[in-house]
Amino acid sequence: MPGLLGVVGRTHIQDIDRRFDAVFSAMNRGGRLVGEKRLDAGRKWALGRVHLGVLQPEQQLAATGGPIHVLFHGELANEEELRSALAEDGDPPLTGAVAIIERLYRLHKQRLGRLLNGAFCAAIVDESSGALTLLTDRLGSYPLYWFRTDNRLVFGSELRAVLRDHPRPALNAAAVADFLKFGFPMGDKTLASGVEMVPAGSTVTYCANTGTLHVEPYATVGDLFGQTDAGHDAYLDGVRSACAESMDRSVRGSHRFGLSLSGGLDTRVILSAMDQRGCSAGTATFTLGGRGCADEVIGYQLARMARTRHQFVALDDHYLDDLLPTVNQMVSLTDGMYLSHGFTEMLALKGFEQSDCTVLLRGHAGELAKASTAWPLHTDSQIHGLSTTGEFVPYMLSRLSHVSRGDAARDVLTDPWIESLDGWSAAKSLEHSVAGVPLSPSDLCSYVYLKEYHRRVTVPSLEIFRNVAEVRLPLADVDFLSAVLRGPARWRDGVAIHQALIKASGPAYLKVRNPNTGAPAGAGPAQEFVLDKLNSILRRLNVYGYRHYHSFDGWMRRAFLDIVDQVVLHGDTLARGVYRESAVRRLAAEARSGVQSHDDLLQALVIVELWQRQSLS
Repeated sequence: MPGLLGVVGRTHIQDIDRRFDAVFSAMNRGGRLVGEKRLDAGRKWALGRVHLGVLQPEQQLAATGGPIHVLFHGELANEEELRSALAEDGDPPLTGAVAIIERLYRLHKQRLGRLLNGAFCAAIVDESSGALTLLTDRLGSYPLYWFRTDNRLVFGSELRAVLRDHPRPALNAAAVADFLKFGFPMGDKTLASGVEMVPAGSTVTYCANTGTLHVEPYATVGDLFGQTDAGHDAYLDGVRSACAESMDRSVRGSHRFGLSLSGGLDTRVILSAMDQRGCSAGTATFTLGGRGCADEVIGYQLARMARTRHQFVALDDHYLDDLLPTVNQMVSLTDGMYLSHGFTEMLALKGFEQSDCTVLLRGHAGELAKASTAWPLHTDSQIHGLSTTGEFVPYMLSRLSHVSRGDAARDVLTDPWIESLDGWSAAKSLEHSVAGVPLSPSDLCSYVYLKEYHRRVTVPSLEIFRNVAEVRLPLADVDFLSAVLRGPARWRDGVAIHQALIKASGPAYLKVRNPNTGAPAGAGPAQEFVLDKLNSILRRLNVYGYRHYHSFDGWMRRAFLDIVDQVVLHGDTLARGVYRESAVRRLAAEARSGVQSHDDLLQALVIVELWQRQSLS
């Protein structure tokens, strides 16, 4: 898995090379990945990096005489501004993110995070003070896991790898409870007890001299929200300007770009902006789905307009012939904390592996500019009618029922595991996430989406693709999000922002239909309402060109329920004593009979068990 890793001890660690190599070998999976590492001569620390050699290809751990060692993964959006600000008379300009981070650390120590803008994680070892500083960007775009013992701190970008040096790896019941309710753990929890994520927009500082640890936020997602005094037209101008700047950054560099091209509006914003900049021609585009789906037809139409090299990756029955290895691989690449909607990501990965693209553009976070579609934390009429956090939490808990309607952990887990929760619940995780946040319920939807869902669902899905290509998210750019979230919630409820952005780049793209509604992307509410009804009928009739991109319900009983029997109801699984056998059998029986699907809940149970086999065995 690409990313950073390290072992930092309080004193000399005799076997630090063995410990570090266990973590490094787990992350360095081969393929397109390359690695570098360095062991302290005094055996107090070891650092490493695994990467694709695309965004930060330079050697970062070359031996130097200085006491500060920097590892950086990702990229800085404000690298040029920082380079200019740090320029000193007579000195050559700083080259690369590592040199900039090192200079900023010398000047500002652990307060440097507030000066950085981009998508990244970083690690800094300061031998002069004995400090290790771990740093993430404001959205937590790259995961960084850590744990400490009496004599060391271990960190890495892959949970499975970090656990290679954990003295007593065990399952975290609180994270499982979240997973069985929301489809992802909330906050900084991981499936491994005692292992946490570095919080988004924060620094974690470990003092090797004293063994103390300090977590300090330098920015929060809530900082992005605010109310503009400008009118709606001025607001849209600001959003358009911020999007243009984000797109300029997203297509910079001599990279071979790729774009996941569904028929939706998020990727259409990106494609039209690329076309306007003259860089869409020759771009590798990909559309995935079942034959005859709406995305296939619309994807080809958009690709012809932008003159891209287009590929349709078909989701057919052959993909389901041997599903368990596919699920196993997905669990490995996402650290067991990602709930898929049909496992189509693994099929997409095969398409990307066969491509020559080095930087893949994705439309994630674009949902926040049309918040009423930002499932499962979308706005609706009832949300707009609420006024307090106290109203928001119970309503959202009742609506977040796609995995389980109630508290599934207390139904599915055995009594000892329920007792280990010590009163903690998924409901408390949501309460903790929004505690003290001074936003309206409508804004809280977008806040939780960005703070929790984006970091714990979108980012793990991207980790799948980051093994073969770097990923840029133009619509998750902090400056763009700030411009979007600055307006009243109702201004970003519909598709007006997307229509304005597409119109500014290429009005012709608004004439192509939206697969979600069947109406042209530029349609008004009345036309969209009528055509949406027709679109739904044609989809139910399975008409070619209108079909849904996958039929998860159709193959659930044929393929996935067999995996439930093989994995969750296997004797070795039940012997762990985590799951209540009677509850699992009831869920599987209801799914087989069609009484109730339990798709996501059963998938979550499979994922947790496969993760335990990979990481705890």
